[in-house]
Amino acid sequence: MRIHMSSGRKASRAVGMFVGASLALAACSSLLDVKNPNNVPEDALNNPAAAAAIASGVLGATARMLSGTTTPYAVATDELDWIGSRDAWLELETGAIANHFNEFSDQAFPFAGEARYLGDEGIKRLLFFDTSVTILTKPARNNLANAYLYTAIVYASIADMYDDYAFSSKQTAAAPIGRANMGQLYDTAIVYLDRALVIANAGTGATFTSLRYPITAYRARVKHAKAVWASITPKLAAGVSRPLTLINDAGANADANAAIALGTADQSYTFGNSVGSAAGINVWFEVNGRNEHRISLSYCPTVAAPTVGGLIDPVTGALDIRASALCTQFRAFGTQAGTFTLTSTRELRLILAEAALATANNAEVQNQINLVRALDAGRTAWDGATPAPLTMLQHERQAQLWLMRRRLADMHRFNLKDTPKWVANPNFESTFNINGLLFPIPQVERLGNPCVNDPAAPGC
Repeated sequence: MRIHMSSGRKASRAVGMFVGASLALAACSSLLDVKNPNNVPEDALNNPAAAAAIASGVLGATARMLSGTTTPYAVATDELDWIGSRDAWLELETGAIANHFNEFSDQAFPFAGEARYLGDEGIKRLLFFDTSVTILTKPARNNLANAYLYTAIVYASIADMYDDYAFSSKQTAAAPIGRANMGQLYDTAIVYLDRALVIANAGTGATFTSLRYPITAYRARVKHAKAVWASITPKLAAGVSRPLTLINDAGANADANAAIALGTADQSYTFGNSVGSAAGINVWFEVNGRNEHRISLSYCPTVAAPTVGGLIDPVTGALDIRASALCTQFRAFGTQAGTFTLTSTRELRLILAEAALATANNAEVQNQINLVRALDAGRTAWDGATPAPLTMLQHERQAQLWLMRRRLADMHRFNLKDTPKWVANPNFESTFNINGLLFPIPQVERLGNPCVNDPAAPGC
């Protein structure tokens, strides 16, 4: 994402105003010749003392990206229901996500581009501090490990959501890499997590040991996600169903087991997010505040009509306790802040359950799923037979991974449709009839990066 297309215009206006003011005040008293101490030049980031601030900036950009992209993603699945007045949301609700002019997917994308760019730039600076022989006093290495982890989250999240991506920068256009190459983003995420784990394992004290679970757990999630992505790529022709592919990735399984051993029985890796509604498409503001959307009736009833809708536990036939708890937590967050779950031991056990199912080890499927179900008081153990293991796996992924940006890929690979919301669209490809469809590069990037529309253009 060429972030200069938005920030640059503001910078140009600011520079113009500053120059004009300087000329006007040239003959005035020096009392008016002041400098704003809040203006920090970019070269200040070349100071090793800025290491913690750089890592924190990457974290902030990652949180903004999650805030911006979660709502369009969830509305396009069965996780949120559109109940408002904006036609572009209706378009996403009905599955027509291929429209690159959609204002809300367009609005979300700059936060993804910003986070990817700032993450990579932050890593470059922190790696220089870490390896340069001219810097005698090194900053704490946990800053570099954190930057690797946060940027890995960005890369994996982009690959989860988008059909294509272009590695443009502030001043340089770039051609999109194509759907077939989007798996490379998962590869980069894994490399970054590998490097982060080396640092975390080499360090001592809680600053480093506390990083080992999130890095290992998220690496398991990324390896699994790459295999899921491969199972839904390429997108299929209209109306064609996808053969079932269960994921049994040795690397994901090993990391899942290792992370489980590092954490508690119900460990999770979360981001607290306090980005206000003006800074993006804040999911809590959109649902709890503006009421443009609601928690989908596929998951939970509304507060006003508690007997209508809700995810039914196939073991008990009652409302699913886990889904209900997540909905209650979401509503309690309010309108401006909340928590994003990046991964959890629950997800890791579902990765292991799926691997067991792929090898017809139904006893291990039952074991892993019941270990997950036991984490919520009142959830009855599954007998391993009713419902069938595949149905049970699908249900637990739906119940446990709500708003974790896994659902669209799961719906594609399990041939699920959000009926009756998804419908055929006469103008754009829709998830209703195109299995494997993900979000396109939106108009904001196409305007700022001419190589998206014409990859053969000079300079691309």
